[in-house]
Amino acid sequence: MALPSQTERQTEIGRSYVYNQRTAQTGIRKAVIAAAVLVLAAGSVWGIITMLNRRSATSTLPPGDTKTQTVANKTGTEPKPVHPATSLASSTPSLTPAGGGTNPTPIKTDAPITPPAGSQTTSTPSPTGNPTAPFAPTTTPGADSSGRPAPVDVTRKDLTPSPAPAPTTSSTPTTITPAGTPGTGSNPSASPSSPGSTTLTPTSSTSEVTQQIQAAEQRAATGDLLGARTLLNKALRNPNAVRDDQERIRQRLAAINADLLFSPKVFAGDPMAEEYVVKSGDNLIKITRNRELAVDWRLIERINGVKGNTLKVGQKLKLVRGPFHAIVHKGDYRLDLFQGSPDDPDSWTFIRSFKVGLGTGNSTPVGSFVIKPKSKLVNPHWVNPQTGQKFDANDPKNPIGEYWMGIEGIGESKAVTGYGLHGTIEPDSIGQQKSMGCVRLGDEDIKLLYEMLVEQFSDVKIVP
Repeated sequence: MALPSQTERQTEIGRSYVYNQRTAQTGIRKAVIAAAVLVLAAGSVWGIITMLNRRSATSTLPPGDTKTQTVANKTGTEPKPVHPATSLASSTPSLTPAGGGTNPTPIKTDAPITPPAGSQTTSTPSPTGNPTAPFAPTTTPGADSSGRPAPVDVTRKDLTPSPAPAPTTSSTPTTITPAGTPGTGSNPSASPSSPGSTTLTPTSSTSEVTQQIQAAEQRAATGDLLGARTLLNKALRNPNAVRDDQERIRQRLAAINADLLFSPKVFAGDPMAEEYVVKSGDNLIKITRNRELAVDWRLIERINGVKGNTLKVGQKLKLVRGPFHAIVHKGDYRLDLFQGSPDDPDSWTFIRSFKVGLGTGNSTPVGSFVIKPKSKLVNPHWVNPQTGQKFDANDPKNPIGEYWMGIEGIGESKAVTGYGLHGTIEPDSIGQQKSMGCVRLGDEDIKLLYEMLVEQFSDVKIVP
């Protein structure tokens, strides 16, 4: 049996051993707990990094991917809708994908949208659909079943501008046909039904001429015949206009002037015409003189379709101002009629052209002339200067027809006398050299010129 002191000592030793064992175990537990805490902390950090990587990956997913929308909805952000474009003017509009991507690829409007491989449909793709699935038609135009707008379908015909129709040119020359005389082109009082409907397509003239012609046609299409006439006159005078274009411009201007000048309509701002209200005691001769119109009174009668002895007080008439001038192109057997000041020929406005006959053996003189005073005659008698043969006024064999206008030379041509403009009883001679040197025209053409050219004011130039 152990002594008490021995028992106490052993007990203390045992307690010390137990204490040490417990202390060691406690340290191990703490180390294990610390390690567990570290493992948990590391796991948390890894989880956070993984979530961040997944979130950033959503910005690179294709438009409409369902994964992208799930992440976006979890983070509380709504995908940005794509609004249908209202115009296709831009060649590369920037379209935002339905998933809210930050760097969308622009879609070119000049190329159709290509459906995914294996697709059999051609309807508008849904912004929320799987990009590997076939296109599904939307419930309403421009929106899918969820109500979000659909991408722009640049292949839709209703959104693709139609190409402008190419201007057409009639193969038949523009002519002005008199009433009751089809195909003669002699009476400008019968105007075309729609002078703005015929268009011109320039051939090989310069771009400046082309632009002038196109601008004129745009004016004519809007009803601005005055503006169209001004632009076409500029194109006609342009030294870069080729011969073919000049001829077609003259035909176009003749059609426009049939309405502007030779119809009873008065166009606001037209410097060649005015409206007049008949007063008590008026007649066409008096009106022409009082209004100082440089035309014959018969032109007013022609344009308004009236007779001088049938005017009524309060009646409205269209009056045409002058003076008018003629340029004869011998090489083309053509007389061009212009309006403007005799002192400023560069500003003359083209009216229309006439075919003429000329003198045998190129005998028609070249030079500058004016309508000779007191030389205009209606139904004149004539004496052949070569043979002395006389023709009475009513003689059907009278070769100069019903109208005569003498011309006298001015300037360097002052010495040239004895020539004139007249009609003919030989219509086949027009376009040939068969006269004695005078300029001859068809019956209706010389009648119109007689009404438009006036003595002492109207110039007549004859050029090669």
